[in-house]
Amino acid sequence: MKSYILQQFDYHVWANEQVCAHLQGLGEDVYRQEIVSVFPTIYDAMTHIYVIDCNWLTLLSRGGVTDMSADYFRELKDSIDRLVAQTEGKRIEELSRMMNELAVRFRAYIENHEDLEALCPSGTFQARYLDFIQHMVNHGTYHRGNVTAMLRQLGHPGTPTDFGYYLYTLQP
Repeated sequence: MKSYILQQFDYHVWANEQVCAHLQGLGEDVYRQEIVSVFPTIYDAMTHIYVIDCNWLTLLSRGGVTDMSADYFRELKDSIDRLVAQTEGKRIEELSRMMNELAVRFRAYIENHEDLEALCPSGTFQARYLDFIQHMVNHGTYHRGNVTAMLRQLGHPGTPTDFGYYLYTLQP
């Protein structure tokens, strides 16, 4: 099962890299242009993917969380605010580098985790570690789709990030 979730994670990283590379080719003005959409800018969408990935790694590394107190939610909000502040004003090249550095740490976490099928608490809810990782991959897919829609709204094409296309790119 570890090889399956690593493949899913590697797909997530590849797809983020594809979108970041595509955005670099379109220029900073497209990345920062304000529009009425799911996010106010493509920058905000990409930052959201990064921030949520960071928070998933933190949650999983801590073995989950059982205490969903007001203090926990304040800590979570503070963490989100810090991460958003760290991305403030970053060009897509810089955000891409940050995403790749996070991916290295996250992949090492997955590789070194002894039992990804073990249950991880999230309040009173529990799911397997690998289920939460799969959720993170799906979350990224959803928001990369938002980025594609936003690009089209701005008159630009998206870039292919489908899982099937990813598998195709792995063929010799």
